[in-house]
Amino acid sequence: MKQLLPEIGNLHLYDITLPGTHDAASFVITSALSPDPAGDPLLDDIIKLAELLGIPVQDVIIPWAESQNRTLYEQAEDGMRYFDLRAAFNGTHWCSYHFDLGLPILDHLKGLQLFLQNYPSEILIIEVSHFAATNLTQNDLVILRDLIIDLLSPWLFPRSKTFADMTIAEMIAANQRVIVTFSDDETIENFDQLWPASTMINSYADSDKVDHMIAYNQQQVQHFNTLSSLPNNVLYKLSWTLTPQTSTILDSWKPGAIKSLKELAQIGNTKLSPFARQYQTKGWRLCQILLIDFQELTDIMGVIFRSILK
Repeated sequence: MKQLLPEIGNLHLYDITLPGTHDAASFVITSALSPDPAGDPLLDDIIKLAELLGIPVQDVIIPWAESQNRTLYEQAEDGMRYFDLRAAFNGTHWCSYHFDLGLPILDHLKGLQLFLQNYPSEILIIEVSHFAATNLTQNDLVILRDLIIDLLSPWLFPRSKTFADMTIAEMIAANQRVIVTFSDDETIENFDQLWPASTMINSYADSDKVDHMIAYNQQQVQHFNTLSSLPNNVLYKLSWTLTPQTSTILDSWKPGAIKSLKELAQIGNTKLSPFARQYQTKGWRLCQILLIDFQELTDIMGVIFRSILK
């Protein structure tokens, strides 16, 4: 972002499009299932498939759980500025998860903390959500809240302000350049360092078919560009992601079938640049946060640069 400051410094956060990663922390998956008492029908299907084939369940889960290849620090160095961080409490520690548990949230936040220390002209947005636990308590959520504040407090942009109150250059000068949303309003009620989940206007196609995903996102872009004015306390996301369905998993063991989320993502990722160009040539914006799987295998940064350097 530093190299773009001459172009964007006088703008506000809602005036630009930031690149980000979906299930950002799913670059390492352990063998421990996430403790989600609500269950996950897709995970149930994966387990049934493994039992049917007589193979370890991890052989089925991991190819469909990994959605990134690089650490959060490396993703940030690649240019990512938004991170979708999903948190599960295993009874001892908060960890990232996608079907299975990943690394401790502490490790992920320390990576972003180091990035902020090394790059003082960068802005980050972190969405902490999808809380899971066998028996989630308010105290568990307080532990996570305090962990975030302890590690990132020097840079947090408080919700007592709006995105209209400071330009990007002013956010950087004030060192208030990190926005963290937390998906439990009660836990952050008296802690204005963190923003509510409603800050993010989420949307995703929930389809493994690229044509369906493109059609869905066309509707999202058209809606975004019909807004008479942009709210100053929310951010609109566009998810350029393909989501495996039960049939995707069950068919994955057939010859020639897609066998991992990475293979599925690559089908969609090749379509991002031409999709974006059709709107950028008309002077339209895609969204305020554009997120993707396996970001380093895409042209997402080219899309972002073209949106800024029109």
